[in-house]
Amino acid sequence: MLSALNKKWIFTNAKDEVVRQLMEEQGLSSLLARLMVNRGLEDPEAARFFLDAQLDSVHDPFLMRGMDVAVRRIVQAIQNRETVTVYGDYDVDGVTSAALVVHFFRELGAPFDYYLPNRMEEGYGLNEKALETIKARGSKLVITADTGITALPQVAHANKIGVDVIVTDHHQISVDGLPDALAILNPHQPECNYPFKFLSGVGIVFKLAAGIRRGLLEAGWDAEKLPNLRKHLDLFTLGTIADMAPLIDENHVLTSHGLEALRNSVKPGVIALKSVVGIDGKVDSSSVGFGMGPRLNAAGRLGQPDRGLHLLVSSDLNEAMEMAKSLEALNQERKETQKWCFEEAEYLLERQVDLENENVIVLASENFHQGVIGIVASKLAEKFYRPAILIALEEGKGKGSARSIPSFNLVKAMTQCSEHLIQYGGHAYAAGLNIEQDRVDAFRKAINQVGDEYLTEDCLVAELKVDATLAMQDITQDTFKEIESLEPFGQMNKVPVFISREVQARDVKFVGQDEKHVRFRAFQGNQFRNVIGFNLAHAFQSIDANEPVDIVYELRRNTWNGRDSIEIKLLDLRSSHAED
Repeated sequence: MLSALNKKWIFTNAKDEVVRQLMEEQGLSSLLARLMVNRGLEDPEAARFFLDAQLDSVHDPFLMRGMDVAVRRIVQAIQNRETVTVYGDYDVDGVTSAALVVHFFRELGAPFDYYLPNRMEEGYGLNEKALETIKARGSKLVITADTGITALPQVAHANKIGVDVIVTDHHQISVDGLPDALAILNPHQPECNYPFKFLSGVGIVFKLAAGIRRGLLEAGWDAEKLPNLRKHLDLFTLGTIADMAPLIDENHVLTSHGLEALRNSVKPGVIALKSVVGIDGKVDSSSVGFGMGPRLNAAGRLGQPDRGLHLLVSSDLNEAMEMAKSLEALNQERKETQKWCFEEAEYLLERQVDLENENVIVLASENFHQGVIGIVASKLAEKFYRPAILIALEEGKGKGSARSIPSFNLVKAMTQCSEHLIQYGGHAYAAGLNIEQDRVDAFRKAINQVGDEYLTEDCLVAELKVDATLAMQDITQDTFKEIESLEPFGQMNKVPVFISREVQARDVKFVGQDEKHVRFRAFQGNQFRNVIGFNLAHAFQSIDANEPVDIVYELRRNTWNGRDSIEIKLLDLRSSHAED
């Protein structure tokens, strides 16, 4: 039986013997050991690596294919006083990647330049006109940041005009192969033995900076005159979390320290950005992902990516504050644009899409804004739990953004429909495409045929994974501290989700604007905890609150008047009489 939110609850079945081994060998509680196993950390050494999160345990950058060639060329450029240009992307990952290179070269006192393409005018990635501009500005070495892995003709053009290109990119390799760059840093490329494949774009740039630092040391530079990369973990963490890279392995280690670097950052741009977001004190993955990241992304989405980069590389706090306020205004504009774009999408969906027979949503409109269609596609995919592709049309051509669900790999699906597309690329769950307007209908039909092949009825039911069962009496400060030891949370290290069964809801109140939220006290016997369900009033009203319910939730710390308490954040509920 489905829940009040029409979801299927999936209970993680960690093997008891594996849990016991972790408990015995690492001295963990039963709950913490179970949570570790649920996250794939069955090996005791891997579990300890995760919990200790020691910086000296991260991987050697020279394990990455191409690192030695890239470092030699960049060290040569630094020593010869050549201007090195970093070519970034317009999202947070690309902007933080470029900013990290700028700070690194600035501290070295080495000549540098940077270039970010305009989303509306130049589109995504390297372009030949930009490379011509870079050369005219006096640079013969370009380091791409979070882009370039599919830029085969553009890199060929760079070679033709005498510009060396070092590609740093974490995106998937194109079926057309690799560009003929001087060096490529991408753990996904063939014959790359780097042990961790899920670095963000800024993560690869960070590893490159570590490699350059070692190269300069070996070239005789004084260690005290070289940048301290630890203080640039603020940029690594901002880009990694905002790009939703998996927070496991060394991403977990580096972001664990990076959140502290964000809290203590002396970069004027970071200080100003935190100020407009309202962050004072501790920075966590939520405040990065939902506060800092969207404001930097807003600039790129609305065609002004330089604003975010200028903020992050600013050396003047007053100037940075003005730029941060400008980004805040852009973010408000982005929200309004996103709102009417979503309304347009729902209008078209109701009239053009047969959800009974179409498993992939494809919508195209001249009213869509290409800067926000990715967010809107994500919201549609979440609401209707199926892949969603939105295409912004202009002058006979379309630029699309796609978001998916776990059982549908977008890039593989688009490959099967590639005859209808000009260009496409991205990840399994998030991708982009270019298409001729007159091919949209054929593409919609083709990708729905792929959807019919891979998406069964069960695939279109959202799942909610549950880590463990807790009783009300088990929800203590000590329990919460154990959960906190797994932070920072994010992709592949989700906030733990718990279930409590046979709960009686008392003192129910519907609160907030339009009474969309619900508050109540969850009782088991004489033990209770306070519950808040954001936007869940409708779900709560769909069940008989006089009967016992099973609730699925996260735990969160609630601070009020200087006092801390542990509160339940409701995710879903159902009658206790329902079958698993």
